[in-house]
This record gives sequence, structure tokens and C-alpha cells, in this order.
Amino acid sequence: MRIGKVALGLAAALALGLAGSAQGTTLADLNGGQSLTVGGLTFSDFTITVNGAIDSNLADYKVLTLSDGFRITGGIGVFDSEQGDMLVSYDVNAAAGSPAVNDIRLAFNGAATGVHSGATVSEDLFGIPSGDPIASASVFQTGGGSSQKVDSATFDPQTSFSVEKDIFVKAGSAGFATISFVDQHFSLVPEPGSLVLLSGGLTGLLVFGRKRKS
Repeated sequence: MRIGKVALGLAAALALGLAGSAQGTTLADLNGGQSLTVGGLTFSDFTITVNGAIDSNLADYKVLTLSDGFRITGGIGVFDSEQGDMLVSYDVNAAAGSPAVNDIRLAFNGAATGVHSGATVSEDLFGIPSGDPIASASVFQTGGGSSQKVDSATFDPQTSFSVEKDIFVKAGSAGFATISFVDQHFSLVPEPGSLVLLSGGLTGLLVFGRKRKS
């Protein structure tokens, strides 16, 4: 009876994640070479692999652009001692003259029930072309109730870097774990040269204003 309830909960979560996946950009499109552009940022060179018991059809996962990043939606779920993960890697590039990235925010709606069950998303950032580590972030939900649904990381401004993300779900006996969306946000900051120009312009306005008053 308990397994039946678990399966019902998992089915509902999968239905929520798969709703609307028939239209718009999907992970299959990105894995096939399509890129995303949000503001002055372009996300490209996606490589996506699926392992274990989760849905391996990348066309079932829809990608929605946000004002400062993008959202992956879909039914990532396992139950009753199953597990699986999705590895997503891609490059981030700021257009010439656009602000650089100095902060990321990772968020998801992972759910888990049962001992040894859990849902996690972790990611690492690396410089291009250096390959040096820049930052990392992770979110999680355990069947025991421990939870961190949002995480962020701040770093020196970057105009090009790569992201390696691991979306992982594991279910204990008679348990389940699901994720129906993962959000990726990016904070932008003007490059030092732009800040100098802005500071100079503001100083000029202040001087002009004082002269008019005198």
C-alpha cells in the first residue's frame, strides 16, 4: 500500500514536469547544437548525458528562458531503490561590451521521501580557456527532511566560463525522489573600464550642477 502511494506521488510529479514539454526549446535541441541567448549572455556547446533509471529522452525536458538565466523542467524521478542522474555541461559567454558575470544562483524544487532517499543538484564553474575552478553551488533535499533549495556563489567578474552540472536522484526502499525544475540565475556587473567611464560621467554631472548653482 505504501509503495502504491509512493508511485502515485511520483506519477503526479512526473506529470507536472512533463506538462508543456511538447513545445519550445528542449534539452534535445541544446544537446543537438542549439544555443540560448538571454540579454548579453549566450549559453552554448551543451553536452547532456543521462544515466540510471530516470527518463533518458531529452525531448521530454523543456528549457525556459528567464530574465537572468534559464529553467530546465521535466520529470526527473525515481522510486523504490532506483537512482539516476543527468550531467549537463555548457559554456557561458558575454557579448562584447556586455556586463560580466560575478554571481550565480542555483535553485530547484527537489522532493524526497524515505530513508536513504534524496535529490541534489551540484555544479562547478571553470574559466575559459584556463580551466581553473571559479566557484561551485549545490542544492539538496533528503528523505530525512534536510533541505537547501537555493544556493549562490560570488566570484571575480567573468566574461567566459563553463558550467558542469549534476542533477541526481536516489530512492531508498519504498521511497521516492523527484525534481521537476532546476533554475539557473546569473548576476551581471559592468567591467572595470565601464565602471570608470560611469564614474567619470557622474562626476562631470555633479561638477556641472555645482557650477550652475554658483
